[in-house]
Amino acid sequence: MSKVAIIGLGVIGSGVARALAQGKGGRTFEVAGFDVRQETLDGLRDTVRAAPSPRLASEGADVVLVAVMDDAQVRAVLDGADGVLAAARLPRAVAILSTVTLPTVLWAGDTCAARGVALVDCGVSGGPHALAHASITSMVGGDEAAFEIVRPVIDGFSDPTIHCGQLGNGMRAKLARNLIIYTDWMVAWEGARLARAAGVPLDKFVQCVTASDRWVRPHMAMVSEGTGLTGGSNAATAAYADKDLRAALALGEELGLNLPAATLALDLFPEVAGLR
Repeated sequence: MSKVAIIGLGVIGSGVARALAQGKGGRTFEVAGFDVRQETLDGLRDTVRAAPSPRLASEGADVVLVAVMDDAQVRAVLDGADGVLAAARLPRAVAILSTVTLPTVLWAGDTCAARGVALVDCGVSGGPHALAHASITSMVGGDEAAFEIVRPVIDGFSDPTIHCGQLGNGMRAKLARNLIIYTDWMVAWEGARLARAAGVPLDKFVQCVTASDRWVRPHMAMVSEGTGLTGGSNAATAAYADKDLRAALALGEELGLNLPAATLALDLFPEVAGLR
């Protein structure tokens, strides 16, 4: 049975631990782990062999997964005095699941390489519900050899596992994906805010959007086709967008609402439509 260590057992780390230990991806792993919160370790006692430090959690592990909060924590748990790379028996590979900056990913690659340890960056998207079904999306950056070492482990909690290319590309893909998620949420909030302020019952507005979304062209279809919009109707679509966005902004102004997403969309839509 392959041994995996998970450093950081928060929402992502604990979900990964359960998926691997319970064989939800079709293969069971022996899981060790470290977290600064004892209550977290206590809650996973049936799933994870708790260790008092990243170093001791990593001893004997084939692959170490790092799922801490930020850049400073990634650097500390990897290269600190009691970090992963201080283990007497080093892992074959480390995968960074934390969402961090590119300089930290590249630093980690160099630092691990100096010790003969492969490193990949693995952005994950889908949240705890996806992890509960071992179907989170994993976006992995790293060379082919490193990817092949970690792939059986990542496949244990992911569906799909996507190798995005060179080191750093997993994080680049994750950051771009999160840009879509957070701006989608902000735009949805802004639209609901306008509808509610205009007197539309919120439950009815949700019903309207949910029903019409069945027929609205998925936004990623536009990306996959290489331009914002394709076909012969770009100019007409842009004209409709201009008219409709101006009307929405006028309604917002009438109601005293600032609509920054609509303002930006009005400015940028000709570029989205490939007209400039």
